[in-house]
Amino acid sequence: MKSIIFQSTCWQSARWAKTLAVSFSLALLMAVASPVLGRQDLPELPKPDGSGETPELIVPMLNGGPIKLSSLRGRVVIIDFFRSTCPHCQQHAPHLAQLYSQFRDRGLTILGLAGDQPEESQSVRAFIREYKIAYPIGFITTETLAYYADSHDHGVPQFVLFGTDGKMVRRWIGWDEKNGKELSAAVQEQMQKAGAVKPAAKPSVKPAAKSGIKSSVSTRRRTTNGQ
Repeated sequence: MKSIIFQSTCWQSARWAKTLAVSFSLALLMAVASPVLGRQDLPELPKPDGSGETPELIVPMLNGGPIKLSSLRGRVVIIDFFRSTCPHCQQHAPHLAQLYSQFRDRGLTILGLAGDQPEESQSVRAFIREYKIAYPIGFITTETLAYYADSHDHGVPQFVLFGTDGKMVRRWIGWDEKNGKELSAAVQEQMQKAGAVKPAAKPSVKPAAKSGIKSSVSTRRRTTNGQ
């Protein structure tokens, strides 16, 4: 597995040393875990029975207990990696909020994963209020980053679309009008394939517990073509 490249273009310079330390820690973790993490070109959501190649992943949520990602299978899903202070994340948030409002009753789920540190939760809550976000928000973990973010670029915003079969349809990195149109078209295509999907049961939630959350994302000044 090739080394991970981190770019930090929007963070305050006073936090540079901390950012480098966290980034190095994640790079070391993934180098050690490379036989398992981040090796799949077409990742998929975990299967409830544990039979798939992706193990169960637990996401710590901003509100309430953690969510099992396997509970999202059967729906069209967008996993959105963002940071509350990232300008491009602020630009794309209204678009995702509109998509969720339009398709949630037909089976669309959006899971926002914030790269903010847990002590910055107030900033995440302000982000939710500002952009009227109704979909659930959790925090990025090293596991979700390793399995679903681009292995060569951990910049945000970055969002991954999954079909009802739990397999990745496409990943986009950065935000501009082109990416927005492509995402909307891809979601509509997946909804048409899925048909009028009945809303799935609420995601499985465990009692709130401490979780080792690591924020190692970087905000992007410019957009990159989606993959």
